Amino acid sequence: MNAQETATPESAAGMLATDTPGADAAPSPVALRKVSQAELDAIAAKHEAFVLRRPNAARAVLKLCDLSFLDLTGRKLSGADFTGSRMVGAKMAGTDLSGASLFGTDLRRAQMLRADLNRADLRGVQLRGAMMAGCNLMHADLRNGILMTQSSGDLLPMVRPSAQADLSSAVLARSNLSQAKISDSFVLQTDLRDTCLRGSKLMRADLRNADLTGCDMEGADLSEANLSGAKLEGAILSRTVMRHTKLEGANMLGALLDGVDLSLARTSGARLAVARAMLGDELGAILESHDQWVATNGKKGTRADLSDRDLSGLDLSGVNLSAAVLRAARLHGTDLSSASLVTADLELADLRGAVLRHADLRGIRLHRAALDCADFSCAQLSPLPLTGGYLWSADLSRARCRKALFTAADLTKARMTGTDLTGADMADARLTDAVMMNAILLHTEMDGARLDGADLRGAQRALAA
Repeated sequence: MNAQETATPESAAGMLATDTPGADAAPSPVALRKVSQAELDAIAAKHEAFVLRRPNAARAVLKLCDLSFLDLTGRKLSGADFTGSRMVGAKMAGTDLSGASLFGTDLRRAQMLRADLNRADLRGVQLRGAMMAGCNLMHADLRNGILMTQSSGDLLPMVRPSAQADLSSAVLARSNLSQAKISDSFVLQTDLRDTCLRGSKLMRADLRNADLTGCDMEGADLSEANLSGAKLEGAILSRTVMRHTKLEGANMLGALLDGVDLSLARTSGARLAVARAMLGDELGAILESHDQWVATNGKKGTRADLSDRDLSGLDLSGVNLSAAVLRAARLHGTDLSSASLVTADLELADLRGAVLRHADLRGIRLHRAALDCADFSCAQLSPLPLTGGYLWSADLSRARCRKALFTAADLTKARMTGTDLTGADMADARLTDAVMMNAILLHTEMDGARLDGADLRGAQRALAA
């Protein structure tokens, strides 16, 4: 079947309600069979035995059933069939639904945190307001689909009149949707922060006002998609296809656009991540005035503001940019070794491949910065003591530090919540009292690192090769 598919299940009993324009629920022409919690528990137990190839087992077939507000938390339901069922408000946190058929299912307001939906059939699904943070949706199919039935020789919608998968107002933050098929889907005002959408098919998807902050969409196809008003700050958009993509009013500050052709995209009013080149004389004047501003505690000179400027590949070793503003600046491959960037603001900056060996980075702000392959060896990222005993910690939260070097760096009390340190080298680094909740530490070298007092709750960890 193609993207907008039809299917006709065998039979049904009960009554279904689904979202329609102008109403929270509208009656369905199909009766649904109401299932009790006790019956559902028995069916789920037999399915789990089926998955484990045990005796007295049976695959769960729950087509066109009403399972609203029932509890399937943590159940192993891979390959189960929920086609056309109503599961409004169902509890499925941590549930294994990999390969399950949820074609045309109503999952509005379902609680599905960290559920596994790998390769699940979600065509025509209703996910309005669902809580799905941390879900695995790799290779899931979220394209259009509609269940049909025959009546008086005509094909009529069996469950609801719309074929469009609806993810509007759903929370999918930090979920993995790589290689997912989302073409033509309705994803209005959806929370997709820090999700992985690598290689996903999003052609003609309605993503108006969606929050895609920090989203990894490398290689995704966004042809004719509507991203008007979307938040794309710090998103990875490298090598995405944007033929006739609507980006009016979108905020793309700090987004990585390597290899992206925007010539056919509609970008009116968009805040694009296009850094302006920096001339030598202009930069020299700015640095001189900033030195004076620092030396006189702000009485003379001007604080350096290099936001949205391109300083890539420059030799800025030893410069004093303490308290400077470099939001969304491009410093790709820049030499900042032994530089002073105390309390500087580099949020959303691109420092991929930059050299910051022995740099003074106390209290620096690198929130959502791109730091892949950057060299922080022996750098000082410890807190800056302030009057009254307050400590101003370095902030690397949600930064991407894949394959970065932090050997012998001081990261005492650094804020690294959600930081991606995949493949990074942190040998002999000082991470005393660092906050590393939900950090990604896959294949990260930690030999000799000091982790006393570090908060590693929720961190993804795997040994380095």
